[in-house]
Order: sequence, then structure tokens, then C-alpha cells
Amino acid sequence: MGSTNDDDTFVDASTLQSWCDRLGGAGLRSTGSEAHEATIAWLEQELLAIAGLEVRSDVYELLRWRPEPDGDLERAGALRVRTADGRAIDVPLVGAVPYALSTTQEGDLVHLPRDTPIARDNAEGRVVLRDFPAPSLTYDVLLAGALHVSDECAARAGEVYDRPAFADRPIHADLVAAGEAGAAGIVFALDLPRAQVAGFFEPHSGTHFDLPAVYVGADERELLLASAADGARAQVSVNAVVEPGTTRNVIATLPGLSPERIVIASHTDGNTWVQENGAAGVLALARWYAALPVEDRPRTLEFAFTSGHLHMSREGTHRYAEQLDAEFDQGTVALTIAIEHLGVVEVDPVPRPDGPGRELQMTGGEEMFVWPVGPSELLRAAVVEAVARHGVGPVIVVPGVGTPVDGQVPLFGSFGGVGTHFHRHLLPTTAIISCPWTLWSPSFGAAAIDVERMRRQILAVRDVVRSVEDAPLGAIAGDYLADRAARAAGKSVAPDPLHPEDLRT
Repeated sequence: MGSTNDDDTFVDASTLQSWCDRLGGAGLRSTGSEAHEATIAWLEQELLAIAGLEVRSDVYELLRWRPEPDGDLERAGALRVRTADGRAIDVPLVGAVPYALSTTQEGDLVHLPRDTPIARDNAEGRVVLRDFPAPSLTYDVLLAGALHVSDECAARAGEVYDRPAFADRPIHADLVAAGEAGAAGIVFALDLPRAQVAGFFEPHSGTHFDLPAVYVGADERELLLASAADGARAQVSVNAVVEPGTTRNVIATLPGLSPERIVIASHTDGNTWVQENGAAGVLALARWYAALPVEDRPRTLEFAFTSGHLHMSREGTHRYAEQLDAEFDQGTVALTIAIEHLGVVEVDPVPRPDGPGRELQMTGGEEMFVWPVGPSELLRAAVVEAVARHGVGPVIVVPGVGTPVDGQVPLFGSFGGVGTHFHRHLLPTTAIISCPWTLWSPSFGAAAIDVERMRRQILAVRDVVRSVEDAPLGAIAGDYLADRAARAAGKSVAPDPLHPEDLRT
């Protein structure tokens, strides 16, 4: 086992801050866009400057969706209400819904509460007003069966995890249902001030929908509810360029004494300082490991910067996981680690004192994050030890996200983020993930992260690797080996989280 007591040689907080500013300051890096490719190219140049790394790209195709003008979601949509007495009201927007159809359509405005299914008889030819999904996850779900719980998280037992976690699923389902019902458009209303969530990016399924859709804030919701009750009509517009394009995963390999690889990954597309700063963490680990003599690297390290997480129908981590899965039985893959959304400061929704709905408020604390670890006792022990050593803040170490499903492999089908793809392909996996409001809302800028905390989290990841890097492959893999054997014998695999890329007719 390598030394874990040389933290002073690790990348400092000011360097991490400069990298995060480069990533977050680029604005929306939608998958395959010029801004995204510029981010990839910058990371690639940083990797090429590190002696000993072998850098390659895996280029693949996708159908790009780029908001106009200038990649700006807030300006890419428009909503006009025509009242019963003939007035036209232009409604300010949070922004266009990603992957909505680029067109203008009009219809009667109708409010359908969340407990009312969208169907042809209530939505055809109409513009549907729909509330943003209420949080569905509770702390108790995360705490049940947890492997380690910090005191801050234990105190939240019984509470709702009031974050936009998993909102993409009902939003995606609403968009599909509205399209199938022949709706003219859909307006999602958040219960937050428009300025705080301007440019909100969700869903990230990468499915091109077949109707226009936009987001509004809490004040605009009140106007639209009253307008719908008075029999108003609404015109919804989205302006986006849809075209074939390419994107790429960048893989940097650092040879060690063994060709067996330990993979550390994050993704490169994003729209805030939080989404995605994991690439800075992977870059920091690459720089630190490359400075070690090869004799102190028992296994080969592979640093993966994947694409397509904001376009999950063409998810680059899924593509990479398929490749690693095909190679695993040859004994060339020992461990995969995914890191996302690091160093997040806590932002809570609180009652709004001067208007409807709520507002987002920085608490001065640290945001809870989840650290899933697959069925490997060695790996689980290493994670719990690293968490304790580095004081990473509120954390729940879990065997998976959600509820276990008997009769499938793996038992937990999700790790909450890109680590899901490694885990679902039955590669020994651990991952870091959080889902703050600042994940998809750019308004908080660089204030959304604390790079000192981010550095501690990355050091904890490094220590997990150092703890297990010279252990036998079977010890690292643990019960993943039994799961792989069960899959080979025909046992069901957890459902694929990916959606079709194009629903347009």
C-alpha cells in the first residue's frame, strides 16, 4: 500500500480554483458544442503537458441541440400569453427546456396538476402548465443500509431531501406524454425566483422532444395560473440548432508495474461551477500520480474525461463502460471510480419573504454528498477510512442509490450519476455524487463551491486508490465477480438508464 501522508505534495486549492474557474466560467458546455469542445481541448492540453501520460481520444457521433442565440438557454425560449380581452403579455422565462423542439406553437393554456396524467383528452392542441416535480427522495432512503453516516446527515432522518434529485425523470416523462397527446407546448413552473434558476438545464436525457417547452419562475407561475383560469391562450417558442455532430472521450493512461488498470473518471460537459468540476479532480489526481516513480504505481492508472452526460442518450461513460466490461475478463481492469460535483456549499430552499414560492439561500454549511460503493468489503472499508481521515463534511456512504431489487444484478441499479454506468456493467466501482440546487442553476457562479473542501474530497479518493492498489484483483472486485457469473448464467441486469435520442416525427 502506498503512503497516504504526503498531502502537501498534492495540487493546492488555488490551482483547483483556477481550473474550476476555467470550467465553470465557460458557461453552458452543451454536449458537442464549440464551448464543450474547447473545454475538452483545454483538458487535453493539460494532460499532454504531464510527463508519462499517453493521451488518446474516442470520437463518436450524436445529434446536437444548441440553444440560440449564443448557447444561451434563457434567451432561447419565448412565451406570450393572449388574454381573453385581447391583450398580449410577454412572459419572462427561466429558459428553454433542453432538447425541446425548435418551433413556435400556440394553444389554449391549461393547468394540469402533477397528479393529473397528461393525455390527449386534456392536452391535445393546448399549452400545458405543469409544476416542477416535488422532491421524491427522503434521507431515510439514503440512510437505510448506509455503510457510514456523518453526524450532520444522521440528524436529517425523517426529512425530505429537498433537492432536484431525479426531477429529470418526471420532466422527461411529461415531455414524452405531452408529445404523444398532441400538446402544442408545455411550460414547467418552478417555485423559485426566476433570476436564481435562470438557465436551468434539465432534463439531460439527450432525447430530442417533439414539442416546444420552457421554464418559468414562481412569479410567472402566478400570472399563468390566473391566465389559464380566465381562458387565455399561450404561444411557446424555442430557438435551437439541431444538427449531426461529434464529441469525444479523452483517455489518459499512466503505465504502472501491472497492466491492470485503475480507472478514475468524470465528464466534461456541464453548465455551472458544480456541473461539472469533477474533471478538475481527475486532472489533479493525474498530475499527482504522474509525479510518482513507476515503482510506486503497482497498477496502471487511467484517467477518463468522458462526454455526453448532458446528452445521456449518447452517454460517453456508458460507451466507455461497455469497452471496459468487454475487457474485464481478460484481467485488465481492477477498479473504476467516478467523481462528480465536488466541494459543494449548502444552498437550501426557504420561504420567500417578498413573493410567492420559495427562494434559495446559502446556509454557510457544506452540502451533503453520497459516496456509493459496490459489493466489495475491501473497497468499502477503504472508503470509510478515507472519509474519516480527511474530514470531507456531510456524507453518506451507501451500497447504492435507491432501493435494492432482488432478482437482478447489481442489487442496486443506480449510483446516482455517471458511476452508475460502471456499476451496472459490473465493474468494481465506487463514486462521489451530490445533487444541489446549484448543480443546474448557474446564478451562484463560483460561490457554489469550496475548493478547500473539494481538495479534501479528492485526497480521500486518492487514499482509497492507495489503500487497494496493490491488493489482489479478486479482493478488490469482491461480489462483483459473483454478479458477473450470475449475469453470464442469464440473471437479469438492472435496467439501462438511457433513453432514445430522437422522438421527433
